[in-house]
Amino acid sequence: MEIRLTEKQKEYIRESNHRWNIKHGATRSGKTFLDVYLIPMRIRERAGEDGINLLLGNTKGTLQRNVIEPMQKLWGIKNISDIKADNTCRIFGEKCYCLGAEKINNVDRIRGASVKYCYGDEVATWEEDVFTMLKTRLDRKYSMFEGTTNPRNPDHWLKQFIDSGGDVYAQHYCIDDNTYLDPVVKAEMKKELSGVFYERYILGNWVLAEGLIYPMCDKALEKVSGQIRDCCMSIDYGTLNAFAALLWVRIGDVWYAERGYYYSGRESGMTKTDEEYGADLDRFFQNAVQELHLQPFLQGGRKMRTIIDPSAASFITLMQKKHWCKVMKADNDVLNGIRETATALDLGIIKLNPEIGELVQEIKGYSWDDTEDDKPVKTNDHYMDSMRYFVKTMHVLRMRNFRTLR
Repeated sequence: MEIRLTEKQKEYIRESNHRWNIKHGATRSGKTFLDVYLIPMRIRERAGEDGINLLLGNTKGTLQRNVIEPMQKLWGIKNISDIKADNTCRIFGEKCYCLGAEKINNVDRIRGASVKYCYGDEVATWEEDVFTMLKTRLDRKYSMFEGTTNPRNPDHWLKQFIDSGGDVYAQHYCIDDNTYLDPVVKAEMKKELSGVFYERYILGNWVLAEGLIYPMCDKALEKVSGQIRDCCMSIDYGTLNAFAALLWVRIGDVWYAERGYYYSGRESGMTKTDEEYGADLDRFFQNAVQELHLQPFLQGGRKMRTIIDPSAASFITLMQKKHWCKVMKADNDVLNGIRETATALDLGIIKLNPEIGELVQEIKGYSWDDTEDDKPVKTNDHYMDSMRYFVKTMHVLRMRNFRTLR
């Protein structure tokens, strides 16, 4: 089997003979592809030795998607099994524990075990205590950790470990290190990212998220014009905090936030019940259908796709009973959602009606919190959450031609 490796990947194979071996840097730079090739080799090298093999990801699901499935494509399902119900898989006959590292209690089953080989995916997203525990588990002379990560802020605990001076081999990647990535794709990716996301995902630098989150927002303020081809609604639920709903319509390949519903129990001094919000949305929906002539998109039993804050369990239950509403629980991946929303705004894939006053006010002031790592300031952000839910849940970036939206 011929596997083409970049010079950077060959360098890693030569130098990665330390207790800790970490590749960090840009996305699509070849970090994980190399691991798909290396993991079986590392495990077979330690076959018969004392200790367990361990694969850790942000969640078990991301580990299956990012690591197991690419290995199966390369080595075949006879050699690489899926993750089973007991959180194990088989790699060339060797048993491997496969666990999520986003919570310390997920890895309780390995407490007390010696780890002979551990692979870590998306290490910077882990609970720090999981990584700390590994330091006492890699207790054999042949024990090895290999991990990959995209960078976060320069004060992150993983960056501090990389720079600690221990037995760590750390290799930095930028996107240009992947000499096999199609140049057109590479150029498009460079155009699609800006600010902190360009620094991290293209250049591979550990930089602070600071300042405005959507500095490109002014060019996205535009009133809808043209023939509407689709519609959708997104909702950030609040009781005392504000409740913010956006009605989206698609014209060509652009989604417009064309109508907004906003109510703040804190500002008005009076909260609303789920039933009252439901009645308000009935009116909001009916008015939008009539004013925007959305009837053709809701014929034949079709319902309005309505993306709702996943934490709003009781409100979701209420909305599922509406004859016009098809509930979709929002994907609440904050950092990736912000990144995809910033790209969609920058590329003009989404536009915002400048007459939605609270929306304009929020986006112009939406900024990174300089007291918390990679988190936005949590004030006046309800339309921002609603917009992010829409972009992330509807996979707006991955479906720019919109052929698979239905």
